[in-house]
Formats: sequence, C-alpha cells, structure tokens
Amino acid sequence: MSKHSKHVLGVVLVLALAIIAAWSHGTARANITQSLYLPLVMYNSGSATNFVEADIDEPLSLDPAWDYETAGANIIQNVYEPLVMYKRDSVTDFVGVLATDWKTSADGKTWTFTIRKNVKFHNGDTFQPSDVAYSYVRGFIQSQMGGPQWIMLQPFFGPTVSFGFLDTSVRPGDKTGDDVVNSLYNGNFVAACQAAQRMIVADNTAGTVTMTMPAPWGPFLPSIANAWGGIIDQKWAVAQGDWDGNCADAQKFNDPSAANDPLSSKMNGTGPYMLSQWQKGNQITLTANPNYWATQPLWTGGPSGAPKIKNILIKIVPDWGTRFAMLTTGGADTIDVPSNYYPQVDPLVKQDCDPAGTGQCTPVNANGFLTSYQNMTQLSQDTMFFNQKVNTTGGNSFIGSGQLDGNGVPPNFLADLHIRKAMVACFDYATFLQQARNGQGIVPNGPVIPGELGYDPNGPAQKFDLATCQSEFAAAAGDPGLAGLSNNGFFMDFVYNTGNSNRQSAGQILAANVAKVNPKFHISVIDEAWSTFLKDQATRRLPLYMLGWLEDYHDPNDWVMPYLSSGGTYSSSQSFDPTLQNQLDSLIHQGLATTDPATRAPIYSQLNALSIQNALDIFVDTPISRRYEQQSVQGWFFNPIYQNGNTTYYYVLSKGQ
Repeated sequence: MSKHSKHVLGVVLVLALAIIAAWSHGTARANITQSLYLPLVMYNSGSATNFVEADIDEPLSLDPAWDYETAGANIIQNVYEPLVMYKRDSVTDFVGVLATDWKTSADGKTWTFTIRKNVKFHNGDTFQPSDVAYSYVRGFIQSQMGGPQWIMLQPFFGPTVSFGFLDTSVRPGDKTGDDVVNSLYNGNFVAACQAAQRMIVADNTAGTVTMTMPAPWGPFLPSIANAWGGIIDQKWAVAQGDWDGNCADAQKFNDPSAANDPLSSKMNGTGPYMLSQWQKGNQITLTANPNYWATQPLWTGGPSGAPKIKNILIKIVPDWGTRFAMLTTGGADTIDVPSNYYPQVDPLVKQDCDPAGTGQCTPVNANGFLTSYQNMTQLSQDTMFFNQKVNTTGGNSFIGSGQLDGNGVPPNFLADLHIRKAMVACFDYATFLQQARNGQGIVPNGPVIPGELGYDPNGPAQKFDLATCQSEFAAAAGDPGLAGLSNNGFFMDFVYNTGNSNRQSAGQILAANVAKVNPKFHISVIDEAWSTFLKDQATRRLPLYMLGWLEDYHDPNDWVMPYLSSGGTYSSSQSFDPTLQNQLDSLIHQGLATTDPATRAPIYSQLNALSIQNALDIFVDTPISRRYEQQSVQGWFFNPIYQNGNTTYYYVLSKGQ
C-alpha cells in the first residue's frame, strides 16, 4: 500500500464509520420505495443474521421481464423464481424450482412442465400455472428495446427475431423485419399476442403449462433459467396497473421505459427473499421470506427452509476507498473489488479457496480475516465499442464540435475502417491485463470467448502495435472527409460507468497511446452514472465506450447475437456497414439452423474472424476474477452463469461466529 493510499484511507475510514453509525441508529432517508409494506430495516454486518454488501451500481429496474444488467439480476434472482435453475455450480445441469418435472414431445417441439403446488407469493396469493403463462406472454409483449426478451422469443418465433415483439425504435439504420409483429403477423399486434397465448397454455386443474414451438430449440432450458424467466403474480401485477392479459390492450404495454413500467420498483415473487425497501441511489434491503416453500434441498447439500440470513443490505457505493473501508472495519460482508485492487485486499486474506478447481481452501495469513475465492474464469468479456454513426439530435458534447477541426470529430468518424484499426492497434492489451487484472485474464479474438463452440485460438487476433496504429491513422487521412486529420487532430470522449476503475484504466491506456502517435489526437476519459450511461449507449450518443457481457446461456449464439446481429443489445446501436451487417445476420441464422456442433463451429469461427478483420470492437479481455468476503460468511459457491463474483444467490449463505 502506498503512502498516498494511506492518506486517502484515513478519510474514508471516518466516512465509513459514520455510515455504519447511521445504520445502527436507524437514520431515516428520503426517496424510499417499499414492496408489500414491509417495515424499514437498518443494520450493519455484525449480526449472524445480517449480510451487508457494497456494490458500485444500483439496478435500472426490478422487473424480471425488463431488466438486463447484473445489478438488477442480483436482486431479481433472489426474489423471483424461474421454472428451472442451474444445479449449484453446473452450467449445463438443471433442477426444478417452480416446476417439479418437465418432458418434451417426440419431435422436440413441445415442452410440458408440471407446476409446483402449495407455493405462495410474498403477498399471500397462491401461485398457479396461469401465472407462468401470463409472465411469459407479458414479457413477450413488453419487449423493451435492449432487454432480455429476445432470448425468450426466439424459441417460439424463430432465430430471426432480433428486436423483440415489436420494434418501436425510430433509430436510423434499424433493419426491419426482425421483430415478431411485423415479420410474422403483418403488423397486427393483437394477432401476435394471441399466437403467443396459444403457444403457452396453462391448465390450473391439471397443474401444467404446455409450451409449443415451431421447431426444436436445443438451449431452451438455459434460455428460461435466468432472471428474465422469473414468474410474477398476475393478480397482483394487474392491481399495480400492469397488463390484464387481454390482447386487445396489450400494445400499450410494449417497450415501456423503466419509469413507466408498473413493476419497475415493486416486487412480489415466490423466492427466498422479499423486497423491503429501495432507497434509490443509496441502498436496497431484502428480508427473508419466513414461509419459503423449499422444505427439501434442490440439490444434495443445498439449503432448505427459511433463509438463514434474515436481512440483506446492498449499499450503493461507487467510491473504492469507501467500499474498502467498509470491508476492513466490518461494515460490509463483501464488496465489489475491481481486479486492479486485488493487491490491496490480499494482505487481509486468511484463506484462499479454489471454487472452480479443487474446491479446497488453503490458509495464507494467520492474521487475516477474509476469505478469497480465486481463479474464477468468467463467462464474460470486457469490450470497447465503436459507434459508427453517433446520434447528434439536440447536440452531442461527446464528439465536441462535431467536425474534424481539432475540437471534435464528425458523427461518422468511427465508420472509417482505418480509424478503427488504428484504435485497435493503439490499445495495449498486456498493460491493461497487468494493471487491471494483475495479469489474470485472456485476450479473446472476437465476441465468441475461449471455451465456447467455434472459438479458434489460432484465428486472427488484435495486437498492440504503435507502428500499425500510426500507419492506419495516416491511411485514414486519405479517406473522404478526413483529409485534415494529421494536421488538425481530433477530440472525442471515451465513456465508462462511474466507479468502474478497470474501464477507466482501459480508456486511459488507449488515450495515452493515441496521443503518442500524434499529440493532436485527444481522447477524454469521462464517466457517467450507470443508468445515464446505458441510456446514452442505447440511443447511440456515445462514440466510444466500454461495457461487459456476461453469458446468458452456454452457447455461442448468446455472444454473436448481442455483439453482431442487426438487433443485438450492443450491435444495434453501432451502425455497422449494411453489406457486412447482412452477412453477419445470415451467418448467425445459419448457426441456429442446425444443432450439429461440427457444422456450427466453423460458422462462429468465421463470425469471430469477420469481427477482427473489420475492427468492429476492441475485444479487451475475458477476466479471471476473485471474490472477497468476511471469513464468517459460509456457503458461497461459484457458478459463472448466475452466481459469479459480482452476483450472489443469498439463499445459500450462512454466517458463523
């Protein structure tokens, strides 16, 4: 620890202690959202029945059909439940949650789920099969742009569905025909809704839900096993002002903003925890469900009965120093630790555990008080994204003057292949891994990450080379509209989410190397609050930014769809060249047209190669992460799909003394 860090720590320790004191005295705060009128709870981490976590960001929404980011998923997976979930640490095996059994027809097109009996929602309503059918169809018709519903829609409406149920976007460059209503039902929203209701049929008397698809869908169970598969209470949802199940009224509930979604800040699930309060910008509190239905473990050695941890407090703390002080003073049981801070935390560790390997824990420091979980290769990737057509409606300060005059860049600056290749070559991957990951990470060669079907370790890859960077910028100066590049220089912003120091570091590395090539080339590294950041990204206002992708289900389609398809979560706001976009879409659809791995693998290898050849993004790394928690915490395990270093299934936790 440097002496500068010690000086900062002295300040944040005082702040952390003040925060803890405020919790223990039950300080009231404004802007509180409560669910089901549960009492407010304030506490610190000292009790064996309390668990305090300090995170960088808060959710955008708590609606399982709407939310599509880890901060929200972390809450949703503890309050709402799907039909099936992953079996402990497996990414391929499943256990029944709200379904006790399931079977498929001989042709693989029909799935029948037997629904669990004697389950209550948190408000006391009885869970029944019709709630499952309602939840699925409600998610379909909602289909907020950039949300998770493409994962749920594709099995029922085909792999060409990229946007969702209806594309309400007016963004330039969108490809028509990739939504359900327009491509399959001639723009008739009611007919599409009715078709969805015919595909998912509940029988409350028989206790079943039957789902019928046009063709077999291999990854169907993985598709429904995550947060967006959470089941809500139809009766309660309607009482909150949500869709009533009538297709004639359905379109008004399509693509709502978080602010206009009736269930964005309210929750009523069947899970082990209930939402007690959401103090926006400050904290989220979950309270144990005392009547939780799971009287038997879902897997050998798993938990059962009411949760052992009674209260979960998730503090929103973007500042690293404050989070670290909370961990060292006992004010938090676990915190979000960016990998560049691992060396600061490691001296406090008493035992290292290897959850992805031997499962064993090794003592490392008799005077330590933390447990660390090591060597966890994430099913994720960090990426710098190029926006090739920046939205300038109402002005846009992210591209400065909007001209190549030394004070900005034109909106289509990054549409130039030479510019993108220069940026790719100016990024020092090894330095980033060392600074941000302590050398622990893998540089992928495209959106399909190592370990996935079709990943070719010998395929074309991105490399740091200042000479190439310089020559590509020089070549760009000969392209239309860029003649003044070398003499005038340029200015643009690189944007990351507040508190994410790794992304900040990546931006600074790129900016420094670009300036080495030409001191007139300026990239300013700035941050935005999470919700603002995602909004600006989705509306194409950011020219250059960094985000991550965490695997939804273990298949390369879950990588090429968000990164490369015309309606992808990221690619839809990047404005790829139309000819290339058509080629990418065609290959993606080919990859879904067969279940034969030998046929699919070369398709995904080709998609990776096209991504590199066209410098569509800077593929930074697949991280190898760690988790730190107080040694009193017990029961955590590593599942890279739903229980990684930054999200927690709290039901498995307990605390010793």
